Amino acid sequence: MKTSLLVSFAAILLFTSCEPEKENPTPVDNSNGITLKFVGQIGGTDISKISGVSHFSKSEGERFKVSNWAMILSHVALIKSNGDTLQLGDGYQYVNYLDESKNGRTVRNIPTGRYKGISFMLGLDPGVNHDDPAKWPANHPLNGFTTGLHWGWSSGYIFHAIDGNYIKDSVSSMINGFSFHTATDKYPKQLTLNFEFDIDNTLKTAYIISNAEDIFAKPNSIKLANGSVSHSEGAAEIVLMDKLVQNIVAAFMFNKVE
Repeated sequence: MKTSLLVSFAAILLFTSCEPEKENPTPVDNSNGITLKFVGQIGGTDISKISGVSHFSKSEGERFKVSNWAMILSHVALIKSNGDTLQLGDGYQYVNYLDESKNGRTVRNIPTGRYKGISFMLGLDPGVNHDDPAKWPANHPLNGFTTGLHWGWSSGYIFHAIDGNYIKDSVSSMINGFSFHTATDKYPKQLTLNFEFDIDNTLKTAYIISNAEDIFAKPNSIKLANGSVSHSEGAAEIVLMDKLVQNIVAAFMFNKVE
């Protein structure tokens, strides 16, 4: 009996000693990553840092101020030096230009190396646009309660909203409102912004600038007194929105990475 027990004990020791050593998992480096920060400017100043925005001059002699400026992006990605794209998270980002806490998104653990730009869609694919917004968790860019950029299940999302009021000329004192909501499956726009930068073992911030003045001026001069509302439906509103969307797309500028 003793001999049998000794043999069994020796076998257990031998089996244990032959087990491969378990490797310790490599810790994730969460110090690395990138923040995509979208900055809206008016009068050359970050609009999120202006308290009680006053009226600013624009083309055609009109003056305006912004009370709401927000958008939803999809397919947000970095462009590698070889042209491949690296999607950031699930690819969605909500931007509220007037709220500094909501105009950027940080994604960690990005492969180091050289990149040559970013790409994103202003708006959503039709399938996502007309899906149920209640399926998304709180604080997700597609949660309608989080962003306020949804018209209801059948209508879909608002891709870009800019609202405020204006004074038609330098001698008038009457204040009028404007409201432009880009939506419907006609208006998603894919953008590529080229700017070379490196991702290393630090947290980087990429700044993408848009100027409110340009949205009403370049390449199309839009006089608010001639049309100050478009919600992307109706013949006259669509003509105006076509011009405005061209300006919105042209206004994005990849400014710097630091």
